[in-house]
Amino acid sequence: MILVVEDEADVREELVEMLQLRRFDVRGAARVAEGLDRVRSASLPLTLLTDLRLREGSGLDLIREIKSDATLCQKVERSILMTGHIDLTEQVQRDIARYNIPLLFKPVDFEELLPLLKQHAAADG
Repeated sequence: MILVVEDEADVREELVEMLQLRRFDVRGAARVAEGLDRVRSASLPLTLLTDLRLREGSGLDLIREIKSDATLCQKVERSILMTGHIDLTEQVQRDIARYNIPLLFKPVDFEELLPLLKQHAAADG
């Protein structure tokens, strides 16, 4: 499953729809708390596709929360960040590098996203 965490409804809905059209099992969430709830309730490992800057936190906050919890960490096999901003702070850049998270710029180019998702799907078997 793919979990898309994006606070802009139109962007989230477009990503979910485009991924569903490509036959991915995908869910959306608008906030960090909602994303955490969806990860907690997931029965199978998932790929997290999250916006970096959210209204109530950030995608990095979400990833940090997941990585700090052994149970949640087992439920997320891969995290991918996306952002519409190029002015990333040095701390954000260090965190992205430390966690080895792919970063895509919006609007998301599906030619870049799909290979990342297919790597995850291939690992599933």
